Amino acid sequence: MNVLELLYHNVPMDIFTLKENCSLIEQAQNLIDQCHPGATNMKVLNLTSEISEADIPYSQSNRALHGFMHGGCFFSVGDTLTSIMAFFHVENERERTFTMDASIRYLRPVRTETVRAKARLVQKNGKLLEYICDFFNEDNKRTAQAKYKYAIAEPR
Repeated sequence: MNVLELLYHNVPMDIFTLKENCSLIEQAQNLIDQCHPGATNMKVLNLTSEISEADIPYSQSNRALHGFMHGGCFFSVGDTLTSIMAFFHVENERERTFTMDASIRYLRPVRTETVRAKARLVQKNGKLLEYICDFFNEDNKRTAQAKYKYAIAEPR
C-alpha cells in the first residue's frame, strides 16, 4: 500500500470526510482542516518521508493573550507535519504512528508574520523515528525548534 492508501484505510470514516481523486498534500490538508491543527490555519506546502514544510499565518485563532503567536500553535503544526511524515514508514495497514516524546524551544516571538515550518527526519532506527521541526519568520530567523519521537506499532 502507498501512503495515500494507508491514510484512507486508517482514517475513521465516521469522524472525517475524505476527498476523492486528490493528491496526498490535498488529502492531508483536508484532514488537517477538520481537526485541531486546522485552527492554526496551517497550509501544507511539501510532504515527503524525509522533509516537509508548512506555512502558519499569524491570525487571531493562533495568537496568545500577549498578542504573539501561541507556542501551542508551533507545537501543533510540528507534531502534525511529523506525524504525517511518520506515516510514510508504516509497512502494513494494521500499524499506526504514536508520538512517544516531544519537546520545543521557543527562540523569538512572532507577532505579525507568517511562519514557515520545516520538518526533517533525523534518525530512523527500525520502528522508531526522530524528527526536528524548525520554525522560521519572514526574515528566515529561527523562531522555535521542536523535536518529536515516534514509534510505529500495531495497537492491541
